[in-house]
Amino acid sequence: MNEREYEQMFKVEDRHWWYASLHELILEFVAKEQQSGRTLRILDAGCGTGRLCQLLEKFAEVEGCDLSQQAIAFSRARGLTAVSCADLNHADLGEERYDVVTSIDVLYHRAVANDAEILAKFYRALKPGGLLILNLPAYEFLRSTHDIAVHTRKRYTRKELLPLLAEEGFCVERSTYRLGFLFIPIAFCRLAKRFLPRSPEAEEVASDVGLSTASVNSLLLSLVRAENLLLKRYSMPIGTSLFVTARRPFS
Repeated sequence: MNEREYEQMFKVEDRHWWYASLHELILEFVAKEQQSGRTLRILDAGCGTGRLCQLLEKFAEVEGCDLSQQAIAFSRARGLTAVSCADLNHADLGEERYDVVTSIDVLYHRAVANDAEILAKFYRALKPGGLLILNLPAYEFLRSTHDIAVHTRKRYTRKELLPLLAEEGFCVERSTYRLGFLFIPIAFCRLAKRFLPRSPEAEEVASDVGLSTASVNSLLLSLVRAENLLLKRYSMPIGTSLFVTARRPFS
């Protein structure tokens, strides 16, 4: 993504409704993995500015990696030490090292040469029975200036992603779209931006990441938290993000 986006992410990630609600959902799934009382080992592949790693530390030994040196610098500013700069296209993630791998809005990036190969690396890196947690942008028709700013290569649908996971050996346990409650207003704003004048230079385009007023942020966070409760039992048929958990079988 554009360099200024990492600075913006670092400033707002701990309280912005989008990040906070997604992190809460991820933590619920990770907490279930810890119910046996064992110490988990987790990799956040594409850790960005490190907020999720920071939150996961209460559950596990956490490692993070990211392609961006700037992102890793921000992660270290949070006090994280087990973070490193790595290109997932070429990095060796090891074999059967992790109980959980999280990869949040990473596979979509234009720097990813082959998403299936990255999924295969995640599979090898997970211990038998290990859990992969993915979040990805959904639906190509929602592509907007936001995608230019964050360097989107592809937006996904469930129909496209689930076969990729199955081909690599994963058993999908949960697959749902997210932000279904907000789908119509978000889609309207994204589509409207296509008709607004803008600079053709990607470096001059900003993402949608920005902290709104406290009251609006609180309202949106409450809405998505309510949706998170529904997602414990039901799958959303539509949304602006795609959330999937998939397990490496024990045998």
